Amino acid sequence: MIITGLVLSLLSCQESSAAFTGKIDFDIREDDAEFRRLRLGVEGTFGDSYDYTLSFNNDIEELETEVHEALIAFDHSWGKIELGYFKEPFGLENSHSSHEVNFLERSDATMLAGDHNIGIANYIEMDPSTHLSWGVFRNSISARFTDLIVANEDADNFWHVGASVGVRESDRFFQGDEIMMFDVETLYQDGAFSFQAEAQSLEIDNTESTSFTLQAAYVINGGNRIYDTPRAKFLFPATAGDIEAAIRATRVDMSEYNPAMNVINDYTAALNYCLSDSSKLQLEVERGSDGLSDDQTTAALRYHFRW
Repeated sequence: MIITGLVLSLLSCQESSAAFTGKIDFDIREDDAEFRRLRLGVEGTFGDSYDYTLSFNNDIEELETEVHEALIAFDHSWGKIELGYFKEPFGLENSHSSHEVNFLERSDATMLAGDHNIGIANYIEMDPSTHLSWGVFRNSISARFTDLIVANEDADNFWHVGASVGVRESDRFFQGDEIMMFDVETLYQDGAFSFQAEAQSLEIDNTESTSFTLQAAYVINGGNRIYDTPRAKFLFPATAGDIEAAIRATRVDMSEYNPAMNVINDYTAALNYCLSDSSKLQLEVERGSDGLSDDQTTAALRYHFRW
């Protein structure tokens, strides 16, 4: 990949700085224990204004490695610009990394959103409370708009609303002549309490798939999540010792596009303990299915560490 090669070449330049990064998710389930994620990479700065990221997902059992992200970012008069292979700007939950979500995984609703892709994106601050991110990718165009209705940093009180839209060509996930994606979102935080709601629609030719997600969380010992205003999302809790309880309900209906798939109704409860500013323990119980099998209840314990 051209971008991967370019990022690697930056590492050998005298004017570049580099820091090794990684992420480990180790899961213990009822009948299994495995590394859910083993991600290794490097990120740094080139010159005065160019940032770069290169990371790989590694499958220990299959002995396989694939590029997770490879990008170069820089500030422009239009705002922040990213170029390479990275996540499309679309939706609230999809904008959070696995390091930042309240649960072991994002909800099934993100099946209707774009994923990592090759392209260029622009992140624009229209004013301190209004942000627009948009991008042109290998087989898609997507954009996300958010506006802060309430922004009180001293009281950790935020409320934003947003919408996303995308158009794409057929890929390995969805096939059709006309594919359109729509998303509406809201996020609310009042100190230790936070709430998110999101609805999505995926239109493929004459079919429509829909999803709806509600989730709420509370930091029991009085801390709170950190709201990232430019990217309109939550960051990882920064205080060691924080204990967070979270619940989520998700409904996904893809029966028009795939009649063999049942409606998904998932319910999840999680308890997260922040060990440090980069690690946490997560206990989760989930009731639901993948749409192709019967509902079942699962429980898992995860150790998460990022550096």
